[in-house]
Amino acid sequence: NIMVTIKLLLDTRKPNKDSLFPICLRIYHSGKASIRSTKIYIREDQWNEEKKTIRSNHPHAPTLNRRLTKDLADLQSQLLFANEETVKEYLAPKIVEPIKETEPEPKLTVYGFANELILDLKTDNRIGNAWVYESTVNALKGYHPNQELYFEQIDYKFLDGYNKFLLRRGVKQNTAFLYLRTLRAFYNKAIKHKIIDRNLYPFHDFTIKGEKTKKRAIDKEIISQIIKLDLPRESTIWHVRNWFMLSFYLIGISFVDLALITNKNIKGNRLCYNRQKTGKSYDIKLLPQARMILDCYKNSPYGYLLPIINRKTESVTERLRLIKDRNRLVNKYLSRLADIIKTEAITTYTAR
Repeated sequence: NIMVTIKLLLDTRKPNKDSLFPICLRIYHSGKASIRSTKIYIREDQWNEEKKTIRSNHPHAPTLNRRLTKDLADLQSQLLFANEETVKEYLAPKIVEPIKETEPEPKLTVYGFANELILDLKTDNRIGNAWVYESTVNALKGYHPNQELYFEQIDYKFLDGYNKFLLRRGVKQNTAFLYLRTLRAFYNKAIKHKIIDRNLYPFHDFTIKGEKTKKRAIDKEIISQIIKLDLPRESTIWHVRNWFMLSFYLIGISFVDLALITNKNIKGNRLCYNRQKTGKSYDIKLLPQARMILDCYKNSPYGYLLPIINRKTESVTERLRLIKDRNRLVNKYLSRLADIIKTEAITTYTAR
């Protein structure tokens, strides 16, 4: 049999720029030695020399130790039963050569990677999604303000701490759920871009749960009361009621899509449009009540049927931000409507 001995070791001769040392496989054959790096770098105090394993003070010790065991087993199966010629051929290029550490490529931080994703979304005019990503990044910076946050640092302990941090700051459970779900999306994309090892995925152990939202559908009696209200024509609250009722008659069209309707979307007795958020096509019958409301807005400026967009906008981002601001104003007036008829809070979402 060919005598080949393979051992794991921590090469402490020269640390990398992060002051970490490589774990290597040392191969002995015919009185000569060769070293192969496992490309795993750790601190000296994280290595158990006696057991040849990574200590538990490393955040990913179990995962990395499994990887080391696999690497060792793979190399043993490759060399222990190989013939002399195969072993020599494998070892020849690097026998007794000093380790030349190659400078690793700069690692992309979580924030750096997220900013790339946000830029892509904005380039594709997916502004709503970009805002969600930006909100997630801002929330994450509240918990970890240091810009040098790497995906390797996101483990169960990090996620649990972040979730508790959000809830203790008064963030609603569903908002915390959104932030964590989006962070998970960042991680999944980072795996696909080979930025982080799939074996380090922390979300298998951390369950993300949202809170069931109370049904906010409005009943017919409330609708009837809203319609009967005597409101000053052309007042802000009058317009708000019109837009709310129009959303109701158009089977719950979103406020964003309502704001973006133009004459081109009216095809005879039908409203045809693509939803801004998903791109899905809708073809809705225009009820007489909806027609009556639309007839109040025949001369709206800026190219849209309704004066929700009430000034000139230069870009999709600016336009959607204006609609978001107007939605906030509309909800404020809908709250006043609810007070007048003495009912629970009404929002633009209620009509859906």
